[in-house]
Amino acid sequence: MNQRTPRRSLFAALAALAASALAYLQPARAHAGDAEACFTASEEGQRLRDEGQLREARARFISCGSAACPALVRSDCAGWLSDVTARLPTLILSAEDEQGQDVADVQVTVDGAPLAARLDGKAVEVDPGEHVLRFERAGSAPVALRLVVREGEKLRRISTRLVRSATPGGAAGAPREDRAASSPASALLLPIALGGVAAAGSVAYAALGLSARADADRLRTTCAPRCAEADVDAVRTKIVGANIAFGIGVAALGGAVAALLLRRADPAAPAAAAAVHVVPLPGGAAAALGARF
Repeated sequence: MNQRTPRRSLFAALAALAASALAYLQPARAHAGDAEACFTASEEGQRLRDEGQLREARARFISCGSAACPALVRSDCAGWLSDVTARLPTLILSAEDEQGQDVADVQVTVDGAPLAARLDGKAVEVDPGEHVLRFERAGSAPVALRLVVREGEKLRRISTRLVRSATPGGAAGAPREDRAASSPASALLLPIALGGVAAAGSVAYAALGLSARADADRLRTTCAPRCAEADVDAVRTKIVGANIAFGIGVAALGGAVAALLLRRADPAAPAAAAAVHVVPLPGGAAAALGARF
């Protein structure tokens, strides 16, 4: 019994030493595995960034920027993450029903992949490039929008109108192709342009009218009734010009109001094309507004 005791003690000491060594090596192996994963995420993030897949690249840079990664890798990934975040475009999606009311229970996909399960007014991120957005709502015909998203473009507004499906039960058929309404400002280009013409016409009317009145008063006090014909014609020309400017201003103002009313009545309608026609008449002018909708 006494001879076996030293052997048992030796075996116990060796077992304890082996256990200690294994416990020491396991964290080292785990740490090496974490470092390798960090380097892999860093390399994949750079590749995805260069391919334009900024959303996936950002996820990789977040991974290799964690506290478990080496300091040098964390520093590089943090810089790349900031750059990719600044370049990543965002969209604000919205949809209306047939009455022009906002609807939220709409699902949106981008190139067939889920993008938004519901329209909550928050910005969503997409990669730069050409995409197809598909809006779907129960009971409505799906709508597909084609658009090109630019790198670094932030908070671009994309809206569409959903109409009731013509198929029984509201089954989703082929999507209606629609243009991307990037910004409400695009619908105001015509009213703004016509408003500018109206303002310019008013200024020209006032300037020419005041100048003609001043010249007429000067002729009355200096040479009337035997003033030179050229001086009288100059006054008449200014009066005609003032009348033409007034007619253009009134016609443009009416066109701007009409365009605003038409866009409000049907925001999905194509932009109206308008033209102002002015016909000089003896002692003045006649103006008319033509429009194609």
